[in-house]
Amino acid sequence: MNSEFDDLVDRTQTNSLKWDFRKEVFGRDDVLPLWVADSDWKTAQPIIDAIIQRAKHGVFGYTKPGKEATRLVVDWFRENHGWTIDPEWVVFTNGVVPSLSIALRANIKKGDGVIVQSPVYYPFFEVIDKSGAGVVTNELILDGTGYRMDYRGLDRICKYPGEDLPVKPKPKVLLLCNPHNPVGRVWAEEELLHLAEICLENELLLISDDIHAEFTYGDNRYTPIASLDEEVSRRSVTLLSPSKAFNTAGIPAGVAVIPDPLIRKKFNERKSKLLNGPSIFGLAALKAAYGSGDGWLERQLDYLEDNIEFTLDAVEGMRGVEAFRPEGTTLIWLDFRGLELTDEELEGFLVDKAKVGLDMGSWFGPGGEGFARLNVACQRETVKEGLSRISRALEDI
Repeated sequence: MNSEFDDLVDRTQTNSLKWDFRKEVFGRDDVLPLWVADSDWKTAQPIIDAIIQRAKHGVFGYTKPGKEATRLVVDWFRENHGWTIDPEWVVFTNGVVPSLSIALRANIKKGDGVIVQSPVYYPFFEVIDKSGAGVVTNELILDGTGYRMDYRGLDRICKYPGEDLPVKPKPKVLLLCNPHNPVGRVWAEEELLHLAEICLENELLLISDDIHAEFTYGDNRYTPIASLDEEVSRRSVTLLSPSKAFNTAGIPAGVAVIPDPLIRKKFNERKSKLLNGPSIFGLAALKAAYGSGDGWLERQLDYLEDNIEFTLDAVEGMRGVEAFRPEGTTLIWLDFRGLELTDEELEGFLVDKAKVGLDMGSWFGPGGEGFARLNVACQRETVKEGLSRISRALEDI
């Protein structure tokens, strides 16, 4: 029986970053794009209806979220994730990455250190650099059980910043990605507690990118780090958006949850100079997603789980390639190190021989070398074709 997510949608000639800019990104336009973390299916019907209804009004003047939007955000995270958010903590934005930039600029000065746990979402590096701070890498540990945080390394960085670090001042901020992009970890409560303990001890502000919060599988459950206790909450900024879960990245709307009044005040002051809230259509989408999108989201998760299983089964038979089962996100982290190729050779193999467009692991910083990220938020036939191209190309190595 076909799913609504099996229906092919032609995204070419729509200014789609994924489909219409393949030549600019990969140097050729015949690659099958499996990179950008958006979805190739239509969003939930209530969101489409809400946007159409708002468009029919015909007047698109200045807009501002009201109490209803705040209530929908608060209700969603209480009912779906057991997180009680005070409405006062909610600040509306036009997306997670712009909010990350604002949160950094409001809380650091030039030359401060910002810790990332690589391999990690590559815009983190650019945002840190443009804020005038320095990247301090605390690389995730990869062992036989998968990826885990390096608490000992983090403690050392905080207590003994020295000549081996790119910045001499003690780091002021840690950027968390939860669930983690690209390795697919959904950090467990005990892991977050250990992380929070080190951050509190060293007076680090925790800024958490939780945009993939709705994508968890099996027994894995998303835990907002701000929900652990009041002390952690007051040292945190949590960045959220319905754009990943409901495929609305083109009409961005975001939320920053900031419990501490002073941190929130600084964020709002900086935001007023640089950042607007959601657009009219972004706000309409957010309200429809959090108000009426739960049924569609559940069906999407079922489809994504099937895509993940299909991918893992296919990769199991590929020589020199391994796949990490994601606990969350729509992303599968592929290990090509068994092919013994340089990053340049790996990119050439994927683009020119397999003709697939993936995010190269090296883009995600230290620890990403020899890997690539594949997005399975697309029709099963697209996933199948992409994996078939990789498999056929491997026969010639």
